Amino acid sequence: MPVFVYSGGNQYMHISQEHQAPHFPVFKKWGWPLALTLGLSLVAAPSWSQTLHTPSMGTSTSTLIAQSSTIAQMEAEVVQQINQKRQSHGLPPLQLNPKLSLVARSHSQQMARHNFYSHIDPQGWNHRRRVEAFGLQAYLIGENLMKCIQSSDPVGLSVQSWMNSPAHRKNILLSEMQETGVGIWRKGQTYYVTQIYMEPK
Repeated sequence: MPVFVYSGGNQYMHISQEHQAPHFPVFKKWGWPLALTLGLSLVAAPSWSQTLHTPSMGTSTSTLIAQSSTIAQMEAEVVQQINQKRQSHGLPPLQLNPKLSLVARSHSQQMARHNFYSHIDPQGWNHRRRVEAFGLQAYLIGENLMKCIQSSDPVGLSVQSWMNSPAHRKNILLSEMQETGVGIWRKGQTYYVTQIYMEPK
């Protein structure tokens, strides 16, 4: 069966404009040598520190555990593989922040449940607003997304696709980033993968 891959992007770096989608950041398509690969990078202005007054995300997000033990292992593997990429470039590993993982997991769950694929959720919140609503403060926050359909290795495919995209790769290899969180949610044969990168205050 063909593998469908949608690589969602980086809201720290800005890449060249190809099209303008209404109510969404500029996006650019990327392609990789897979049976059938579709890439979508959503980008915007740098996510520098800003003050946002937002309500709490609520109990459901603060207690959202991994969908299954298998999914929990996949989330850990994303962190492991990303840190291997960083260390191979002479960078220190990212430290896992459980709160960031809750934010990432909630976003993946929402994308799966509400059938959207974007850094901007149905409430109009971007990744910074979601993170700060959870009580975290940061100088820089980046987010990489991946949507894999009928893939036998969503983790490896996500990491390699991000590394093949200059904008996503920049999030991974940005020396200022110190912490990370990963959330994966499965719906049928589709995996939604979210990784957040943060330079905390």
